[in-house]
Amino acid sequence: MENIFEARQENLKKKLIENKIKGLAVFKDENIFYLTGFYGKDTGSIALITKKETVLLTHFIHFEQAFQSVSAKNTRIIKFLGQKFNKLSEILCEMDIKHCGFEGSGISHDSFLRAGEVLKESGIEITNNPGLVEDLRLIKDEYEIKAIKKACEITRDTFEFILKKSSDKIRKFSEIGLAFEIESSMVKKGASGRSFDLVIANNRASSLPHHVPSGKTINVGILLFDLGCKYGHYCSDFTRTIFLDGQKDSKNQDKLKKLKQIYDIVLQAQVKAAKACRAGMTCKELDHISRDFIDEKGYGKFFGHGLGHGVGLEIHELPTVSYNDDTILKENMVITIEPGIYLEGIGGVRIEDIVLVKDGGCENFYSDSKALMVLE
Repeated sequence: MENIFEARQENLKKKLIENKIKGLAVFKDENIFYLTGFYGKDTGSIALITKKETVLLTHFIHFEQAFQSVSAKNTRIIKFLGQKFNKLSEILCEMDIKHCGFEGSGISHDSFLRAGEVLKESGIEITNNPGLVEDLRLIKDEYEIKAIKKACEITRDTFEFILKKSSDKIRKFSEIGLAFEIESSMVKKGASGRSFDLVIANNRASSLPHHVPSGKTINVGILLFDLGCKYGHYCSDFTRTIFLDGQKDSKNQDKLKKLKQIYDIVLQAQVKAAKACRAGMTCKELDHISRDFIDEKGYGKFFGHGLGHGVGLEIHELPTVSYNDDTILKENMVITIEPGIYLEGIGGVRIEDIVLVKDGGCENFYSDSKALMVLE
């Protein structure tokens, strides 16, 4: 663990040298954890990375937690009670740094301007240098891959636990009640919590890609699950679409028949992309494999989002796997492959896996069957 965080710091320091940046102030919680091992949500901490050392500046409230969790031996921890930019200014003056890069995407515009005013009083200039840590996070190391795999395992096992219930038992839940049942199960299996607000979408609600689960009781028909949890601060993402005994709903047989046809199209599009995924191709090329197939089947205008996205400390991170992204996929990037078709007023189908990009192919972190499933 210690070597991992120190190695990440060294990689960042190389980028600072390349970009002629004497020091970089990092504000984003996920990036601070990535570099030091300390994770605190909205703590207002700052990690200052310089050629010689790393300083973690954190509020008194979080100081003990930081002291216990920082894994990099070369990280100095300093606490502040208030006016953190004044404290940062003092540290930069001690280091004789007159120019400091800021991770501007990690703080508000107002905070960036305020910091600039405070540091200017000490003769220190700041510049906006976003994305340097995110560029490193694109390629996952062994520790990260292991944590993401575990989060995926918990998510898959939880979904299989739900599938052991009958259609009648599932229909005793509301959408939000089933979401709570799933999150509770993931925590019992070792997760620290959900990685995003879970999506449980029944029937026509499944045409909404980010549907917010309601208090509506689940009925027969189509049921879309978009699930994910966190393990060791790393995320999983997983979408499956199933059917609940449609023979009990004679009024909607035509809709269910249409949705089952769509399911087959989405599944083929998803499998084609997963089989083609490999290091060296662009995100745009991978996206078009699914998109072109769905378009050939006549549903192109109903697939309105990108094929996928990176997953790691955040549920959505780089790269963006979309029709206009020229990013080249590299070995050990972790991405989702999740085509979907959404028909307003009828329902939608999405199928999503997480894969590890490798030379010559990819490794799927989910091993469950994706064949069309109807729970009786």
